[in-house]
Amino acid sequence: MSATLFFRSIPRSVALAVLLMANAVRAQETTTPPGVGAPLTLAGVLTRVAENNPSLIAQRYGERAAEALIEQAGLRPNPTLDVSAENFLGTGNVQGGRSLETTVQASQTFERGGKRDRRVALASREREMAAKEFVVRRAEVLAAAAVAYVETLAAQERLALVEEPLALARETLAVVEARVKEGAASPAESARARAALASAQGESARAQAALFAARAALAATWGGRAGEIGALPGKISVPKTLPGEEVFLAQIGRHPRFELQRAVIEGRRASLELEKAQAAQDVTVGGGVRFLREGTDAAFVAGVSVPLPVRNKNQGNIRAARETLAGAEQSLRAVEAELRASVTAAWQELAGAHTTAQTLRRDALPATEEAHAVVRRAYEEGQLPLIDVLDAQRALVSVRREILDAESAYASALARVEGLTNPAFSLTTALISAR
Repeated sequence: MSATLFFRSIPRSVALAVLLMANAVRAQETTTPPGVGAPLTLAGVLTRVAENNPSLIAQRYGERAAEALIEQAGLRPNPTLDVSAENFLGTGNVQGGRSLETTVQASQTFERGGKRDRRVALASREREMAAKEFVVRRAEVLAAAAVAYVETLAAQERLALVEEPLALARETLAVVEARVKEGAASPAESARARAALASAQGESARAQAALFAARAALAATWGGRAGEIGALPGKISVPKTLPGEEVFLAQIGRHPRFELQRAVIEGRRASLELEKAQAAQDVTVGGGVRFLREGTDAAFVAGVSVPLPVRNKNQGNIRAARETLAGAEQSLRAVEAELRASVTAAWQELAGAHTTAQTLRRDALPATEEAHAVVRRAYEEGQLPLIDVLDAQRALVSVRREILDAESAYASALARVEGLTNPAFSLTTALISAR
């Protein structure tokens, strides 16, 4: 069969997948700098992300801004200089500037009720909140990076997985062509074998593209590029025993969202204290000199100004601050409920993936491998047609893909659970470090 007829005999999607594989390999070769791509461990990735993640770098400026506001909160009110002129441009005896009187006076407002200390306390609490928000954001970014690492490792294993059926397809084609030459098989079987090989090449192309995309997503967590990542060490290996849900639930108190919410509560309490202090009326004291136009006489002037709290005692702001504080205190329970729900959901996915992976690896895989070996041997002996061999190969590849999908889902769920309970990701590290 000619090459033209062969490509016409296979689906267009398979031919397109082959072209995609070539393009993905070519793109990877052109984007990978020489000398770059040393193996990255999960710990190494987390260190990179903590130091170079763009969103974390941007959020650090929020802490600096909060620090500056503490300085501003501690400043006292500025004094006021008042210059006034009286008795000029009138009529009669005060016509023109003959009776002009000029007063130069300085005044200073003295805050009462400890407003300055309360402002500093509130600004300090807001700085603490900014610091806690950074810790929460850092935990979220590291958890996302851990999941991206697991997904990249899974994509790497998927590529390795499709290489095996690709090799089987090549071997099958060689056997079929030998049988065709011997007259023991028809040319149609050769065409089927070639189509199966093209399909396997298409799967390899898609796996190549998926791996490149996963590397790009992983590198983006520290602001890098896919070409910086080479082959990741280790492999996903699901353990026989499943960690209990209660083990993770007992650790949710370590999540930084609790510390953030406590800081928010203290900030709302500081805001309430400031609003209470605002109810105290400030005193403004002023003094100066008045110059008289007639003669050279001058006199001192002085005054005291105190607002009368007849209607506005800041009662509305005090009430609002009190209600906001109560809401913040209730939100602490909401944080715990949300974290528990997230951990439970991730653990359920973890348990389901664990059961699936263990069942497939223990029961389905050995049986499928045995069936494939029997069918392959029977075909070589001329007892079965090629279609049975191809079906057995597809079944074997399908089971192995299902196992890898289950193991990948387990690893991703474990990374998410540890992102909520254990920022060191010790179980995830142990999982993907197994050989």
